[in-house]
Amino acid sequence: MAWTSRVPASDSPAVAAALLRAIRHLPTRSPRWHAACPPVHPPNNLLLRKGHVMPESMCLVSVVIPVFNSAPTLARAAASALCQTVAPLELLIVDDGSRDSSAAEAHRIAASDNRVRVIALPENRGKPFAMNLAIAEARGTWIAVLDADDCYADSRLATLIAAGEQNAADLVADNQYFHDPGAGQTIRTAFSPTVVDRILTRHDFIAGSDALADFNFGMLKPVIRAEFFAAGGRAFLVARPLYYWTQAFGSVSRRWTETGAGPWRYDFQAARAPHREVRESLRELGDADLIALLDRRDRALRKLHLLREISRLRDTNRGLAALALAIACHPSLWPLVLRRALHAMSPPRTNSRIGVDSTVT
Repeated sequence: MAWTSRVPASDSPAVAAALLRAIRHLPTRSPRWHAACPPVHPPNNLLLRKGHVMPESMCLVSVVIPVFNSAPTLARAAASALCQTVAPLELLIVDDGSRDSSAAEAHRIAASDNRVRVIALPENRGKPFAMNLAIAEARGTWIAVLDADDCYADSRLATLIAAGEQNAADLVADNQYFHDPGAGQTIRTAFSPTVVDRILTRHDFIAGSDALADFNFGMLKPVIRAEFFAAGGRAFLVARPLYYWTQAFGSVSRRWTETGAGPWRYDFQAARAPHREVRESLRELGDADLIALLDRRDRALRKLHLLREISRLRDTNRGLAALALAIACHPSLWPLVLRRALHAMSPPRTNSRIGVDSTVT
């Protein structure tokens, strides 16, 4: 199923704005939290069969890895997808005109496993284009996205798909481990893993998508039924962290990652476009509370866009006077700039509840 034009030019992740378009179909009111939710166990038919050759007409899950200049981390990401305890599985790697050896690395991985397909673009078209191209080629009943510098826990897809089946959900997301590559350690989880698994409603998603927050639901990496966006569906959130997210800026190392960085990863201005479409739908429903939450997210994305423009001005070495003037012209940024300056000077924050699955190899 082609999702062309559904994934916008943004990454928080890029799927986030497509989720915003889909949330109009989610339940309006929050049902009770699933405090007594049964434990999630992969059903027997999801267990991996070694040496399995996938028929072209049948696939349970398609994993999509968009790649741009990520040769050093691609093999780890691909291995974490290929060792999942589900079958049949396919892996689609899209090299988006990388200038390093990412394309060669992708073809090397494909040569070693017949579940892997490679799409190599002759020029850089952006992460959303790469994702849409792979998703259009995907054969899976479920579709999962994996960034080239991130990785999965071995049981991630089995756990999330089983949760989807058990809770009649069409979109299932999980908690995340935050990994600082500069420090070589897992820092914390996105949210407390002690909270219960629950249904994720439209209100939950928008309320939890504050773009200025350290973590927001726009950063979720869901597993989605292929027909979810066409027909609408139910979303479910698993509290167990099973996705290892590589921090673009390490909270301990204070260093930027070198894989897939820059505008390819983030385009906050373009991420605002779906808000207008969703806002109109909410206005027709008369949902003033959700409109207010959506407007708050839109204002935050605008601030992040302005902050990125100021950062680019700094990178051009225009001088402190030009930088100070740019900040002075946008009073709405002053609290954010101050908060980030204080954050840069504060001790690193870690999470003492990181569990036994937290080691990244």
